Amino acid sequence: MSDLSMLKTKINYNAVWILAKRELVGFWRSKSRVISSLAQGLLFLIVFGAGFSSFSITIEGTSINPRAFTASGVAAIVILFTGIFGGMAIFRDKMFGFMKELLVAPVSRRTLMLGRTLGIALQTLVQVIIMIGLSIAIGSFGYDLDLIWRVLLVLPVALLASIGIVGMGLTISTRLNDMQSFGLIQTFIVMPMFWISGALFAFNTVPLFMQIAMMCNPFTYSVDLFRAVLLGASFFPIWLDLIVMTCFGALFILIGARSFNKMEISQ
Repeated sequence: MSDLSMLKTKINYNAVWILAKRELVGFWRSKSRVISSLAQGLLFLIVFGAGFSSFSITIEGTSINPRAFTASGVAAIVILFTGIFGGMAIFRDKMFGFMKELLVAPVSRRTLMLGRTLGIALQTLVQVIIMIGLSIAIGSFGYDLDLIWRVLLVLPVALLASIGIVGMGLTISTRLNDMQSFGLIQTFIVMPMFWISGALFAFNTVPLFMQIAMMCNPFTYSVDLFRAVLLGASFFPIWLDLIVMTCFGALFILIGARSFNKMEISQ
């Protein structure tokens, strides 16, 4: 095999990290994005926390603090919005010519795809940490020492959950051709996944047709696993949450990689 053919198929892990680092540095240097993440997080926690504070929530016979229930759901929501729209940032790179420069670089497309996926997933993880930190600061989870290891344990869960969401965003972005499509994506994909994920209301308090819709939404299982780790209670078995999250992530990473390989940049 020629050196050029090797470059087109081999994964360059150094380049993967450089691309991932670019996403993280870009997020950190954009003070408006950092501030908006903090402001949006506080808004969600205060508004939804106050709105649902009077509700009685029980999961498998365990009484759950409504503020903790809402805070755990809001932390999971960060993954959905950041992961999808982060993955769709490829469309921005296509518009401004940066993607064209990447595609002619002496690295494989698999390298480019893995680098973008890892960078956006890590960026999502940072925002989840910020959100959980805000929740702890305002006392949503209480101040039990067990919360320390629960927060540490939720980080790999957040990373796993973000993989499938980022893959979905990458798949969509490689097929977008105009800016008007963003509104359609938000209306018909992101918002339904958000509202029927159970992030803001309990699975056992909604009608049967809503429960069926929630069970068909793969993001529901990410939210449920978040609560299993942070609150110690969940509506579904943990093994089911893990299986659905893993299959969803693997599926969309494969689809995203295939779409990325077939992506063409107009001159």
